[in-house]
Amino acid sequence: MNIKNSFLVAASLLVLGACARHPGESVRRGTLYNNETNVDSEGFTFFKRVHEKALFEMAFAKYVQSIPASTEAKGLAAKVTETYEPIIAELAGFASEYSVVLTERTEPDFVVPHHFETDSLSAFDNAGYIAHVQHEQGAILEQFERLARNTNKGLQEYALEKVSTVKTVFAAAGGQEGHGTHH
Repeated sequence: MNIKNSFLVAASLLVLGACARHPGESVRRGTLYNNETNVDSEGFTFFKRVHEKALFEMAFAKYVQSIPASTEAKGLAAKVTETYEPIIAELAGFASEYSVVLTERTEPDFVVPHHFETDSLSAFDNAGYIAHVQHEQGAILEQFERLARNTNKGLQEYALEKVSTVKTVFAAAGGQEGHGTHH
């Protein structure tokens, strides 16, 4: 073997050795974890997306309950509130156990999406709100179902405990399992 080949072999071994995890070394420094959190990227995504969506849906539901809307829309908004009020608090506590920093505010600065705004010429779009809830519940349900397959047993158990609750809201909005849960 000539000197050039010997150098390439030595450099390759050095690079590969630097990439290997050594006994006692924390996995947290590897590519599976996000910065300094104690969850994989799927768990991190779950916490961020579900928390953000739950905050928005809670604020929107409270808005719907405060305006002239149909009985169906108000009932669905009440179900959203009933479901996500405890989940938001649980997510905040649970995320801190895994060192995931969530939005500090419990209620974001809520702005009604422009296509739902009411004025003197039009009424609130009840059907649009129900379709919106169905869509968002499908996205949240997908996150819970993905988390239920996570390798972290604590995350898995939490997801399995909550998935039926989210499915109930999804069904109340007209969602059907297997449809619209791919986001």
